[in-house]
Amino acid sequence: MRNWIKKRLQNYQIPLNQVDFSLPKMLKEKKRVAVVGGGIAGIASAAALSERGFAVSLFERENFLGGKVGSWEFESKGERLRTEHGFHAFFRQYYNLLAFLKEIGADKHLISIDDYVLLYENKQKQGFKEVETTPGLNIIDLKKHGIFGWTTLLSPFSMPFLHLLRFDFKASFKRFDQENFAQFARRTFMPKKMQLVFNSFARAFFAEPENMSMAELIKGFHFYFLSNDKGLIYEVLDSDFQFSFIDYCIQFLEKNGVDLRLNTPLKSLEYKEQSFIINDENFDYCILCTDVNATKTIIEQASGLDSFRQIKKEAAALKNSGNYAVLRLWTDHFEEDKNLPFFIFTDRLKCLDSVTLYHKMEKESIAWSEKNQGGIFELHSYAVPTGMSKEACQEQLLVELYHYFPELKDMQIKHEYYQFRNDFSAFHTSLYENRPKTVTEVAGLYFAGDWVKMDNCAMLMEGAYVSGVLAANHIMSKEGLQEKALVQVPPKGLLR
Repeated sequence: MRNWIKKRLQNYQIPLNQVDFSLPKMLKEKKRVAVVGGGIAGIASAAALSERGFAVSLFERENFLGGKVGSWEFESKGERLRTEHGFHAFFRQYYNLLAFLKEIGADKHLISIDDYVLLYENKQKQGFKEVETTPGLNIIDLKKHGIFGWTTLLSPFSMPFLHLLRFDFKASFKRFDQENFAQFARRTFMPKKMQLVFNSFARAFFAEPENMSMAELIKGFHFYFLSNDKGLIYEVLDSDFQFSFIDYCIQFLEKNGVDLRLNTPLKSLEYKEQSFIINDENFDYCILCTDVNATKTIIEQASGLDSFRQIKKEAAALKNSGNYAVLRLWTDHFEEDKNLPFFIFTDRLKCLDSVTLYHKMEKESIAWSEKNQGGIFELHSYAVPTGMSKEACQEQLLVELYHYFPELKDMQIKHEYYQFRNDFSAFHTSLYENRPKTVTEVAGLYFAGDWVKMDNCAMLMEGAYVSGVLAANHIMSKEGLQEKALVQVPPKGLLR
């Protein structure tokens, strides 16, 4: 059965683009490209184009590179500490992003998590490291872990579950993009534990169950669980992202001549005679790798785009997911359960979705922990309940931390860093149809980011990286150059 499934799913990895290796690799005449936004998508675009000889200027409004994987210093009570937007995982089917880490030499910092764990409200713990990795069989194997029973599989209401194995872009989004996960769970009488697993999965995309598009959830379940045999165990970087990833990116980009412009926001964009004037400089091409909020504003305020109705309409329809929160704590206490992995999903009471034990993961955090005999905990709410204030969320995160880790109630918080943000892409119902693609109607203008519509299943960090390279590949193709090769998981489910 495993061999049949592997064959059916094309060995779990297929080419995403067809590269014409007879074409030249290097550009002969100078072409300038402006890449706006220095997150993973922007880094991917700049790296790919600079390797082909393009003169790339990378604009980043912050004083650090990396976007949502960037990190920065801050001062607290006389100490210099570092923080970031939150925990990031490198799943093993992030084929292209992991290949890039290897290309720049950052892969040596990857370490595997011990288990994929969910803490339930009643303090029970669910691990997933021993779940069968073969697609299809892994669903059946979840029964052994108590996620559902045979009655669920035999119930006539469970037939819609088969659509998890039937993913197809056109059919799945036509049928399920208007339905949210909460509605799907109710009409299928989904068991409580199964709902909790799916809820955690939905919130990884920064969406509440009543907002998350079931089509996007099916697509995500296909990408992460039902299109490959890599399992749920993933890797993380063993050090702060600046030192284990971004510094390697900077070295690679500078070696290829990329003009890095940190602390340089986009002040103006004008489209004129099929070229771009950005901050009073001329460019042949432009790739917007900004988040949904910034992209929406940039297109609205850009000059020379008034006759392009589609891009205006699509940009105006972009939405962020709503508020999310990240609270990092430096304490004088540790958790009692020493067998916990360094990342744990929780069955949220109101807003706590995950806890990361940085004192078990990052070198810098481990060093601080050993020196100060305390822990570093990151509390994350991926989708803050509508109407909950910034202050109320911060208080509730601590309440829920103490619920799951009562031994921490008497801890002293030595330092804390709190973020309450709303800049993540929405994967809500009914957004897919009007989601912008990488190629726009404006010649020479491209979009990249985890929010663009692509005909592959890559999501989150892998989606951001792939979209960045795809934008670069379109420019290479236009200039008659050899594209950068990309791969993907099979784009259709096991039963399609």
